[in-house]
Amino acid sequence: MKRIVNQFRQHRHAIEMFLRNRVEDDRFNFEDEAGIRTAFSHLPFLQMIYLIGPDLKQTSPNYYRRGRDVTRVGTDKSHYFANINLENFSTYMTSPYIHHITGDSSVTLVTADGEGGFVVFDFNLLKLLEALRLIEHNSRFERFKLIVYALGGSTLVAVSLFLILYGAYTFAYVFFHTADAMLHEVFKAIIAITLGMAIFDLAKTILENEVMYKNAGRQREGQYALLGKFLVSIIIALSIESLMVVFKITLGDYTGMGYGFLLLLGVTLMIVGLGWFDYLTTRRVLDEDK
Repeated sequence: MKRIVNQFRQHRHAIEMFLRNRVEDDRFNFEDEAGIRTAFSHLPFLQMIYLIGPDLKQTSPNYYRRGRDVTRVGTDKSHYFANINLENFSTYMTSPYIHHITGDSSVTLVTADGEGGFVVFDFNLLKLLEALRLIEHNSRFERFKLIVYALGGSTLVAVSLFLILYGAYTFAYVFFHTADAMLHEVFKAIIAITLGMAIFDLAKTILENEVMYKNAGRQREGQYALLGKFLVSIIIALSIESLMVVFKITLGDYTGMGYGFLLLLGVTLMIVGLGWFDYLTTRRVLDEDK
């Protein structure tokens, strides 16, 4: 979203001239629905259109590419023109915003119809910039990527549920049955549940940011938070494994204590690395916000 808005700001004048010329040159007939529908075939980035009368009230339904909404007829639109000089009005283009119906980044162009009324065009900003070759975007690849993320995220959810259920089953088995290596089985259950929750966090973030909706700011911060959460879960699992190894060594042969120490040292280095990663990512987010 941030990249899209920056591109729009850099080329705002050219974009406004392009839209104004397209609307004026095509000379759409707004007297009936068939004439209005031709605007959608001529403007592939158009997502909604409606008419406003001289009294600044909506005189037509909201027309979409598929369907229309007649409940908006008669709605007062005077607040949209509060800061606009209507005496010499020809066209006006808004700044980018999130469309309340489609949820996409959009811009609106308002033009005079020559009879005292106005025509309102709502354009999909991403498709508009794509049509002007100001941004590289491939809708088919985006849909393919969406399917891959949905499949991968759903599979990760299934894996996380399996690990959590396996950990619960292992713990229940130890609880109801006498086991020779009870402590080992309990630790194994804890590790399985911890990894399952870490993988579920990964799957949840993928599905939220890449499948259900996309928000550039949330996605950027979410990726950093996701990796931090995942590393914390891995560190917890390794710490539990290290503790289990130390217990085994103390109950058996002390000659293997060096291996336990190396494992604890590795976990400690991961904790230090996680702290450094958190410091760097926090600084980067602050620098990007500036």
